[in-house]
Amino acid sequence: MEELFFNGIDGSTGNYLLPRLTAATLSAIARGEVQDEALLAELKRRHELESLGGHYGVAGEVDPADLSQAGWGILFAHDADPGVREALAELIEWRREQVLQKDERLFKELSGPDGYRPGESKNDFLSRHSVGPGAVDPTKMPYYLLIAGSPESIPYRFQTQLDIQFAVGRIHFDNLEDYARYAHSVVEAEKMNLALPRKITFFGVSNPDDRATGLSVEELVQPLAEAFTEDYKDWTVEAVLKDAATKSELASRLGGPGTPGLLFTASHGMGFPYGDARQLPHQGALLCQDWPGPNNWRKPLPQDFYFAADDLPEDAHLFGLIAFCFACYGAGTPRLDEFAQQAFKARTEIAPQAFLASLPQRMLAHPKGGALAFVGHVDRAWGYSFMWPKAGRQLTVFRSALSQLMNKYPVGAALEFFNEKYAEISSDLSVLLEDISFGKTADDLEVAGMWTANNDARNYLILGDPAVRLMVGEKMEPEVERPEVITIIKPIPSGRPTATPMGPPVGTQPPSATGPAPGAAIDYGLGDVFRQAGANVSSGLGKLVERLGDFLGKALDDAASLEVATYVSRDVAKCKFEEGRFTGADLRALTHVKIDGDTLVCVPEDAGEVDTELWRIHLEMLAQAQNSRMELIKTAISAVTGLANLIKP
Repeated sequence: MEELFFNGIDGSTGNYLLPRLTAATLSAIARGEVQDEALLAELKRRHELESLGGHYGVAGEVDPADLSQAGWGILFAHDADPGVREALAELIEWRREQVLQKDERLFKELSGPDGYRPGESKNDFLSRHSVGPGAVDPTKMPYYLLIAGSPESIPYRFQTQLDIQFAVGRIHFDNLEDYARYAHSVVEAEKMNLALPRKITFFGVSNPDDRATGLSVEELVQPLAEAFTEDYKDWTVEAVLKDAATKSELASRLGGPGTPGLLFTASHGMGFPYGDARQLPHQGALLCQDWPGPNNWRKPLPQDFYFAADDLPEDAHLFGLIAFCFACYGAGTPRLDEFAQQAFKARTEIAPQAFLASLPQRMLAHPKGGALAFVGHVDRAWGYSFMWPKAGRQLTVFRSALSQLMNKYPVGAALEFFNEKYAEISSDLSVLLEDISFGKTADDLEVAGMWTANNDARNYLILGDPAVRLMVGEKMEPEVERPEVITIIKPIPSGRPTATPMGPPVGTQPPSATGPAPGAAIDYGLGDVFRQAGANVSSGLGKLVERLGDFLGKALDDAASLEVATYVSRDVAKCKFEEGRFTGADLRALTHVKIDGDTLVCVPEDAGEVDTELWRIHLEMLAQAQNSRMELIKTAISAVTGLANLIKP
C-alpha cells in the first residue's frame, strides 16, 4: 500500500507534523470532509465559465496589469485601529493617485461600517456592497484588494474565499512603525522605478532519509530550474539544491550578497505545539539542509537547522524582493486545525490565535527596505500537489505563475493560476466524491492526489500588496549593490488605549457621585488636614502656595527649552553622569525643542546612513521626556489651584 509523505517538522520533538498516511486513509478523510456548499457552488461556476473559454477574474475588457483599469482597494476590520490607516497613508495615497486617473469608483477604502464585520462570509460582505458572483466589475469593487489586519480580525477563510474572485493580499504587523516601513518600501520602489538584476533563484532542500523534501527537489524545484534556464536566456537562473541548500546559503539569498529579485524555495516548514514558546516567533521558519534527517536526529531541533525571522540581520538587503516559499505554515497559522481528519471530530486549537508567520513579516517591514511580497502557505503544505499518483509531475501552474511574475505581472494576477486550479479540482473532486457516495468504487490514489492538490491550491496566500510587481531591468545586467530605503518613522498615534483600564485597586472605593466634577481643582487630601488645624494655617498655606508657584515657574522655564541627548558606550561601567552630561560615553543623538515648537535635531549616522534603530530609541526617550514634563506641569498647576482655593475665606 503506497504511503504519502507530508511537509512539516515538529521542532519540539524532531518528528513529522503529520505521520505517513496510506492513500486509503487519506481517501477516507477526503470522503468524510464536510463540504461548504456555497463555496463549492462558486468554484463550480468559475470552472464552468473557464471551461467555456470565459474568464472569472477581472472583466474581459479590463487589463488586470493596469491599475487604472483594474482598480485598487484596502479593507480594514470595522473596528480597526485608525493608527494603521495613518501608518499606511503613503501607500494609500500613492495607489489613489494611480487609480483615480480614470474613474474615482476604482479606488476604495473599506473601513468602519464599510469594513469587514465579525462572522461575515465573502458572499455576505460582497452583497452588502452590491457585488455579486462572476467576473469582477472594478467600478463596484476593485480587483486588487489589500487586507490590513490580523487573521483574528479578518479570518484566513474569508481571504481565501474572496481570493477566488479578486486578487487579494494581506499585511499585518505587531506595531504601527512596521506598517509605515512596508508602505514606504513599496512606494519608493515604484517611484524610483527600481531595476534589480534579472535573477531568479531556486532553493531546494533534500534532507537525508526524508521522502517529502526528496520529492520536492526531484519533481518540483530542479525541473522548474531546468525549464527556466532553457526558456529565459536573458535571466540569471540559479539553482541551490540538495547538499548546497544550507542555512548559510539561504541567508546569502535572503538579504545577503546573493539576494535575487525572485526567490523560490521548497523545504519543510517548522511547526511547534500550542504553548511552546517558539510557536509565534518560529512557526513556518524554513528548515534547511543542515537537518540530518528523521533517522539521524530524533530530538528537538536547534535553530542552527532552520532560518527564522530573527536570523535576518539589521543590515540585510531585501529591498524589492518577491519570495515564493513552499513550506508548511510559511505564510501563517490558523487557530483551529484545518486538517480534514478533524471532520470526524471537533476541530482542535493548534495556536492561541491565528497569526502571520514572523519571517515574512520581518522580510516585508525590514528597516533597510523590505520585500514587496511573500507567497506562501497557511496551514500545511502538501507534497503531492505537484505530482499526482498515476499522472506524474504537475508543474504547469507553478511555471505559469512564476513566468507571469518574471514578466512583471502584479503578484495578485500571477497567482490566479492557483485559483483556477483550485476551482477545477474542487469541482472535479466534488463530482468524484458524489459518484463514490452513490456506489462508484473509490480509487484511493486518485482521491488522495486530487484532495491534496485541492488543499494546496486553496492555501496559497499573498502577504503584501497584491498590486506589486517584480522590479527588474529590461535586459540582463551585471549585479549591482542593492539600494537601501530608510524610513524615518514619525510617532504614529494609535486610536486605541495602550492599556485596558482594569478598575480601581483592590480595597478602594469607587468615586462617589458627589466627587469633584471633571476639570475641578484637586486638593490631594490636604484640605481636611488644614481645616482641622484651624484658620491660623492660612499664612503658612500661603507660603506653601508661593513655594509651589516658584517651582511651577522653574518648570515652565525648563519647558521653554527641552533637550534630550542619547549616548552610547562600549563599557557602561565606566560611564558617569557629571555636570548634566555623561562622561566615558559618546553623544550620538541630540534634540532641542523650544516652547514655540522650533526644533533642532542632530541625527545619528552610521557609515554614511541614518542609524534608524538608535534614532528610534532616541525618539521614544524624547516622547517620554515631553510627556513627563507636561504631566509635571499639570500636576503643579492643579495643586496650586486647589491649595489657593483653600486660602479663600
